[in-house]
Amino acid sequence: MSDDVVTATVMEGVGRMQIERPESLNAFTPRVLEELHDAIRSFEADDDVRSILFTAAGDKAFCAGVDLGDEGGLSESTPEALDTVHRAQRVLKALRRTPLPVVGGVNGYAMGAGMDLALGCDIRVVRADAELSQSYVNVGLSPGDGGAYMLPRLVGEEVAKDLIFSGRRVSGTEAKELGIASTVVDGDAERTREVAFDRARELADGPTVALGNAKQLVNEAHDVNMETGLEHAIEALGECRETDDHAEAIAAFDEKREPDFRGE
Repeated sequence: MSDDVVTATVMEGVGRMQIERPESLNAFTPRVLEELHDAIRSFEADDDVRSILFTAAGDKAFCAGVDLGDEGGLSESTPEALDTVHRAQRVLKALRRTPLPVVGGVNGYAMGAGMDLALGCDIRVVRADAELSQSYVNVGLSPGDGGAYMLPRLVGEEVAKDLIFSGRRVSGTEAKELGIASTVVDGDAERTREVAFDRARELADGPTVALGNAKQLVNEAHDVNMETGLEHAIEALGECRETDDHAEAIAAFDEKREPDFRGE
């Protein structure tokens, strides 16, 4: 039996990485974070992978945050704990920076840094009765793993502050109402993973270069001025026009059929 704490598989163009610690509510350790980062990098290097699905095993939790029983989770002031924060931030940055679209299948609890990892995904498919929380304040901490950066981009400053200041839990249904999730699944954890995989597979069938360029343009929208953003959009559009997928789209339009994108 494998002792991997994260499994990484490829199916139908989707690179699937899944935390395999359901007995610990999929809480992460430095090893989990290292394997998540390695999985993202391996998918980027694999020409057969055109989208990523990030989910977790079991029927209770996506990720309960840092494993408090692990050496790196005992205190935010220890060197080990700070190293864990840096590792979590590295995973968040990898999720954001990979040109591959990333779907998060939030199958249960997403607490603290676990919620932050979900926020790093481009699209979130969330179980209706899942619970998400910026729970740092409940243990006397401020967000250290990216939530304070990501959440205002999704819900605005005031709502983000409310969620962070209170540490309250929101259901998957409320998460969609707030703009944290794009899809809510009225089903169990396995059904949530299935719906998330289907969404990732749809993206894998799309024009890979165009999706990657679009992701970069949206990600940088809050960080650059309009002039720079429009210049980057022109550059990205020019690159897309040189792809086989664009030529295929034009041919499909002329022939009145659906395009068959190959990611080239």
